[in-house]
Amino acid sequence: MTYKDILTPVITLEADEVALNAAAEIAHAFETRATALIVAVHVASAFAEENRPFSEVLADIARGAHNAAAQERAKIVDWLEAAIHDFEVRDLTIEAAVDEKEVFAHARVTDLVVVARAETHAHARRALIEHVLFDAGRPLLLMPSTPKKPRVWKRALIGWNAAAQSMRAVSAALPLLRRAEAVAVATVDAVPSRTGHGDAPGRELAGYLARHGVPVEVRNLDGMGRSHARALLDEAQGFGAEFMVLGAYGRSRASEFIFGGVTRELLLGSPLPLLMAH
Repeated sequence: MTYKDILTPVITLEADEVALNAAAEIAHAFETRATALIVAVHVASAFAEENRPFSEVLADIARGAHNAAAQERAKIVDWLEAAIHDFEVRDLTIEAAVDEKEVFAHARVTDLVVVARAETHAHARRALIEHVLFDAGRPLLLMPSTPKKPRVWKRALIGWNAAAQSMRAVSAALPLLRRAEAVAVATVDAVPSRTGHGDAPGRELAGYLARHGVPVEVRNLDGMGRSHARALLDEAQGFGAEFMVLGAYGRSRASEFIFGGVTRELLLGSPLPLLMAH
């Protein structure tokens, strides 16, 4: 198994450069196709970062091909032309991507979607993340906004709870895990269970990964009163992990998806990239 297609939705260069860098690094390592999906958020959009006066909206429309979204696109394209790996470029408006669900057509036929976590355009980003994870059914690599540093993707921590979502995340991460120098399977307050962890939490997954050539060890953590997310983050940082792998959890409420506690806490505050699947 390897990655053949990597997709990166991009709204602004400043916020999404970290995701573009990650996509370029991984695509370069696997010698595979990378696609930048430039998602335009116009000044008049309901997804715009702030409500602008009507006069500013009219002025932006009057600029035509030189409007704010077009200028942002030009900056992104300039960056792509100098990247370490070639990118295919596609374009969507945020309304087409989310409201008309056209992002599905792009995300469902890719191996990995890379998205930046950023405070800018938070509404649009959350919608894209939810569509990819829960509706398109594709794995997502969520990049923290900082630090913007090169990564070699050689050390990983798997947050393991023996659930189906966790196994889907491990399967999605397998190409990276097989290239890793060190991988830790971490459980938190886990107990043996015939229908879950088996006789020894983490052991069965470690055996599976070892048979796939992954250098793996098991770490059964005592939460010691910490949240599971905090325990995993502490262990990942102590292990020197460059990224974490875990299942994404939540429940649907009408058209809105509510993230589960561990997923929500890590989405909001992880300093490490998160490779997730639902």
